[in-house]
Amino acid sequence: MKIAVIGGGVAGLSTAYYIQKNFSAQVDIYEKSSDIGGLAGVFKLGDTLLEKYYHHVFTHDKYLMELVNELKLEDSLMWIKTKMGYYCKGKSYPFATPIDIMMFKPLSFIDRIKLGMSSLIISRHKYSDDLENITAEQYLIKYAGKEGWDKFWKPMMKIKFGENFNKIPAVWIWERIVQRVRSRTKGAKDEVLGYMEGSFYTLLKRLADEAEKKGGKIHLNSEVDEIIVENGVCKGIKVNNEVRNYDYVVFTPALQHFVDVCKNAPEDYIAPLRAVKYDCSMIVVMILKEKLSNFYWLNVADDEIPFGGLIEHTNFIPKDVYGGKVILYFSKYLNVDSEYLRMSDEEVRNNYIKHLRKIYPDFKEDIIEDCLIFKDRYAQPIWPMNYSKIKPKYKTPIKNLYMANTSQIYPNDRGINFSIKLGKEVVETMVGEISK
Repeated sequence: MKIAVIGGGVAGLSTAYYIQKNFSAQVDIYEKSSDIGGLAGVFKLGDTLLEKYYHHVFTHDKYLMELVNELKLEDSLMWIKTKMGYYCKGKSYPFATPIDIMMFKPLSFIDRIKLGMSSLIISRHKYSDDLENITAEQYLIKYAGKEGWDKFWKPMMKIKFGENFNKIPAVWIWERIVQRVRSRTKGAKDEVLGYMEGSFYTLLKRLADEAEKKGGKIHLNSEVDEIIVENGVCKGIKVNNEVRNYDYVVFTPALQHFVDVCKNAPEDYIAPLRAVKYDCSMIVVMILKEKLSNFYWLNVADDEIPFGGLIEHTNFIPKDVYGGKVILYFSKYLNVDSEYLRMSDEEVRNNYIKHLRKIYPDFKEDIIEDCLIFKDRYAQPIWPMNYSKIKPKYKTPIKNLYMANTSQIYPNDRGINFSIKLGKEVVETMVGEISK
């Protein structure tokens, strides 16, 4: 049996791993880039590897932990207390514990209590279909109050979803709050996050090695041009202008790529998929000589500042790991029409420095050693209301063709754990179908 897995990111590599665990099959992985990883890909900084897009994991990440244990990588995972902050109205506030919330001066005392209690109340809710029928805005105003929405949750939703901030179903924020509450240690005093020694490329490389050890092949610089469909049956793929036959194909890149390459799919299947939109991600990474703060993550709630978060990675992983260099990520999700996507790297750099000085007035440009910019067109799906009713299934209506990508993570958020979940569940679906 020959199986092609399209995409060499976490979902694709996990899919290949679980296929080889469940089937006796030749597995070929096709990745259009020059290295594995996708949104978990890395670049080299001196003698170390670092993610292009910042990453961490949570203690309750079930699928990640199961896979890490199977691969005997438990000793590579580090669990670290972190400090979170929130910048608004010209000031940075610690924002991790109940005490921090009680000291959050932009809100009145009563509204601080409402905001603090809202997360606890929401975390105890069980999933229901009603959460898909109301917006996150309606849901959060109900529990955190109008001021809590306007001065905290609204800016946070705008950081994540931009102009779509008030159109996202409540189930998304419910799931996020549940996840964050679970990530805290007993007593809710500390948030503990995980990182992997040597970067998460340690996990990616192990998955790639496991695939090759079992006879799989990883084809880099190999962009799939078309999924070959004849009479409703997937026959293989066309890659680098060459047709290759396979018994089964699993597609893991973004949904829009699937729509583009599955040219002979039934229109009544493809049409709803076109309705799912994506925002872009643009990450600026500055390598600095000096640290800026004690925060690992500072959410930036200011519409005039073009980035939504400052992630000082070396307040998470010690700078000694990186030769004493300080690593600062600027996070930003962008609409496809954003002017920032049309700017040169130099324009972005200068613009970000100007706005960084609003937060850190003493910032000096001469402490910058390097500045790198990474962009991904299909980074964040924008969930419409009642999305579960149109969310694509792993098994497509085309025989022998399966799909597992971020469009199916809903109501969860993007991340390593849920990408592994995609790989595991699509293979479980294949096992059920192929064994019939």
